Amino acid sequence: MVAHIQDVQAWPVVRWRDIVHAFRPDHAAGEAQVKTLRANEVLADGIRFTRRNNHRLAGVGTLYSRLNVSAAVLYRRRDKDAARMYCAAARKIEEELMTLLKHQQLDASELEPTAIPSQRAWRVLRPLCEITEKSLASLPSVPEEECIAGVLQSTDGRKVRFAEAGPDGLDHELPYAMMEAAGLSVGDPALLLSEFTGATIITRLQPGLLAEEPEQEQDADLATASPEMDPFHQPLDENLQTALFAKFRSQ
Repeated sequence: MVAHIQDVQAWPVVRWRDIVHAFRPDHAAGEAQVKTLRANEVLADGIRFTRRNNHRLAGVGTLYSRLNVSAAVLYRRRDKDAARMYCAAARKIEEELMTLLKHQQLDASELEPTAIPSQRAWRVLRPLCEITEKSLASLPSVPEEECIAGVLQSTDGRKVRFAEAGPDGLDHELPYAMMEAAGLSVGDPALLLSEFTGATIITRLQPGLLAEEPEQEQDADLATASPEMDPFHQPLDENLQTALFAKFRSQ
């Protein structure tokens, strides 16, 4: 088992299709379901952003706290009170996310679940994960739901092998279409969610995040390093300065 897949966690933001799929897993995703969730106060506002391609407008998107997914599941199960608790928590997280984005002068498009996080995006994703986990600790868990973290390891074109995180993780075979619907590729970290609703098992796949500490930016290291620790920024010794200037004058 590859060591790095031991640290997969849920991507803290999701797209509207992830929420709709959790609400109506047996229907094609549509804007009508988004309106239904909003009308029943179980979907937060999200954060809108503009996609750009080569500095040109390439569409508009919205990112939501992943707590909205659980709110959609609970609403589908007719537990409106719990769904609204998750939605309220999601709103607070999205407000904090806006503050993080402004502080880092970062566009929300850089946090999209299928993107490779930049160094600046990590400065938002990491505290956002911590905020999300702290919020989840104060909420009731979603009953009859299992969440498995792992990595999509390989495919034969029909099935995808999903390897659980951890040294004792199992392998699962998933339909190739399931990976495509989640916008994922082989090698991506992901979360496999399973719901047990009576005689029916509902499975969903969502993007995950490798919780490794990224390498720090070199310019950030230079900015924070003290002159005493950096020999290239230390002033020359006085005797050495005198000797060097004398050598230059002689030439």
